[in-house]
Formats: sequence, structure tokens, C-alpha cells
Amino acid sequence: MDYKEFLKTTLPQLGLRWRRFNRKSIRKRIVGRLLELNLHSLSEYQNYVFASEAERLNLTSLLTVTISRFWRNAGLFEALKDLWFPTLLGRLPAAEPLQIWSAGCASGEEPYSLLILWLESFAGSGRELRLLASDSNGHCLERAQQARYPASSFREMPLHLRQKYCTNEGGTFSLSQDFPKRIKWIEHNLIWEAPPLNNHLIFCRNLVYTYFTDSLQHEITRRFHQALVANGLLVVGRKDRLPPGTEGLFRLVDHPIYERVDIPEII
Repeated sequence: MDYKEFLKTTLPQLGLRWRRFNRKSIRKRIVGRLLELNLHSLSEYQNYVFASEAERLNLTSLLTVTISRFWRNAGLFEALKDLWFPTLLGRLPAAEPLQIWSAGCASGEEPYSLLILWLESFAGSGRELRLLASDSNGHCLERAQQARYPASSFREMPLHLRQKYCTNEGGTFSLSQDFPKRIKWIEHNLIWEAPPLNNHLIFCRNLVYTYFTDSLQHEITRRFHQALVANGLLVVGRKDRLPPGTEGLFRLVDHPIYERVDIPEII
């Protein structure tokens, strides 16, 4: 079995679009996993994957590790600050926290960006932020909680914010020590596990709508709908699109931002 055949016959069983993973960098990850398991062929590994639920989870996490940056798509953060955060806060009672879920947060750049945006613009408002960050890869979450990043992670972030919130330690930048404690970190698999509920805003960028099959995209879109409060917002990647057939769940308000559509109860 060659690498392409492995992808074509294995990944759809995991709910993944195999063509998205036909890259040398992904192949290296899979070869590395074979070495860890002391397996000698992709056929052996495929049999192992199909026989082990734990390995199916592990392979999915291995394949969907994403590279992120602080302030990725800077225009989005400006829109959040100027329009969407105030809109969401305006709908809430003063005592109710704004709950944001960063789904598939990788090594934490996105939730930390959201935290910094909040501190810069709304910390003095008297309102509370509840920030959840989840990923299926526990190692990514461990790195996220260390809150240490290379300079390349900040290339889209305004310099004055990096200087304000980060300490340069020989080319590696560390965030304030209390930052990891301000976020609730959750090891969570979007494919198999129910989502946290009562979110006002969900971020899920460059993952579900990039790598997952159409049927799985539909299923997770329904879960996101359930996980949001009325008129809650879903933020996807700049090149992401919700799949056809989900128009009754979300409406596009300002790409890449979708608003939850309420479904009338049938009496």
C-alpha cells in the first residue's frame, strides 16, 4: 500500500477529506507514528487504526494539528472590537459573562489573541469574559498553557501589543504568567464529543470546514447551532464556507462571521 492509497482508504472512515492531507509534512507525521509503534508498513498501520478507537482518535489529532498565529486575519479582530463584541454585550444582562469558545485552538494563539483583545478594549467595562479553548491534541494544550512562542507567531499582531503583553526571552516570547489561568482549557474531540453549551461566540477556523467531509461538516454545524445561544456568532476561516444545506441554521452576516438562526418549534 502506498501513501496515497492509505489516505484514500483510511481518512474517509475518520470523516476527513483525504486530498487535504496529500502533503509531505503530513506524510512525515504518519511515518513518525509508524516508527513509534514499531510497525513496518502502512497496511499494518491501517489495520491497527481500524482495530483501535484510541488510535483513530490519535491519528485524527495528529493529522489536524494546525499552524496558527496571533491576530490571524487582523481585520477580523478589528471587526470584533468595533462591532461584534459591543453587539453581543448589548444583548446580555450586565451581570452575564460573555462566553467564547475557541474550538480546535491548537497551541493557543487564538484564545490568547481574544483575551488580549478583550483586555485592550473591554477590561474597564465592568463586564466579564468566560473564555473556553479546546483541542483534541493534549500535547497542543500543554504547549498552549506554557504560553511561550517564537517571534514568527506574532507577525500579524500589532507590535505595541506584543511589547505590552509579552516578555522577550532570547527570541522566544512569553505571555503574562496569569494568562493561562484566565482560560478554561478542554481536551475535546469535535467529531465524537458533545460541545460545551451556552456560547455567545464560537471560533472554529481552518479545521472543520477545511479538512472534514461534507457529511461531518453538516453534523458539526448542527452541533455548533446547539452550542450557541440565540443570535450567537460562529467565526470560520477566511477561506472556509459553511456547506450547502445549512442555510436554515446560520446566515452569513460579515464573512467569515455567521449568525445563528433560530429554528421555530413545531407544535
